[in-house]
Amino acid sequence: MRTLLTGASGYLGLHLLRSLLDDGQRVTAVVRSAAKLGPFANDSRLEVVEADLRDHARFEAMLKGHETCIHAALLWGDPGVDLELQDVVASAKLFDVAGRAGVARCLFVSSAAVHRPFAAEMTEDDPLSTTDLYGATKAAGELFLRAACAQHQMTGVVLRPGPIVGPRAFASGPLHTPDALSRMVRAAIEGEPITVTRGEGRQFSDVSTVARAVRLLTREKRPHSTYLCVDRELVTREHVAKTVVACLNSRSRVEVLMPEATGPTPRFRTERIEHLLGGPTNAEGALVEHIRQLATSGR
Repeated sequence: MRTLLTGASGYLGLHLLRSLLDDGQRVTAVVRSAAKLGPFANDSRLEVVEADLRDHARFEAMLKGHETCIHAALLWGDPGVDLELQDVVASAKLFDVAGRAGVARCLFVSSAAVHRPFAAEMTEDDPLSTTDLYGATKAAGELFLRAACAQHQMTGVVLRPGPIVGPRAFASGPLHTPDALSRMVRAAIEGEPITVTRGEGRQFSDVSTVARAVRLLTREKRPHSTYLCVDRELVTREHVAKTVVACLNSRSRVEVLMPEATGPTPRFRTERIEHLLGGPTNAEGALVEHIRQLATSGR
């Protein structure tokens, strides 16, 4: 199988790249700089294309001859500029050109952020709803994928991870951290209090689990159109904060506030991803390793 992967040099992208190569696939990695691929750059099954995804004119040549396209890149910038729109335009162009180039399957790494504001229970079949630019950008990408698939009879699959945690793909590779976790680690390093609200939490995604799900979806004969790729169990912010303090042997106190209002805790249903993966997942170990690497890097 020949697979094109955008965003291959990013935190998640490098894990995706390793998983695809381990699966025996021939991968075309689209990156801005081949130097960021580290030890993967010399793999004989890898073709590297250095390109900016805002250069839409290159898409046709890049996609020609590929059975699968995995879009994991994100063009992002400071709020108030038009880079959010550039990401949506790049995704729309990529999906359309993929369909016209005869790509059989296109996978889009979206986000659980397309479900905000979160409800008591959420599934893949809920309408798209978002409250921030990041979620809106991902939601728009999903819609453009659906349009391209309808027009070109291409199979489209969307994967929506939650907050992704886990180690770097290699020692000097990038590490992307959820904002709340990054703030906790900084506070713990400085010995400052960490304030959380009782009961609040998220369903995490182990970076290796996300990579395995994408790999499986390149070969799944009859995939669903959308998968929420999160752990079944919710991890509270209080537990995360205490884990951060323990991992860093910090003197920080964890201060727990009572919620202003009570109600059911938002939760994603996970039956669909568990059927694909063969059971529930647990990102606890990935969270601990992420915290340790984040602390070591001083970020």
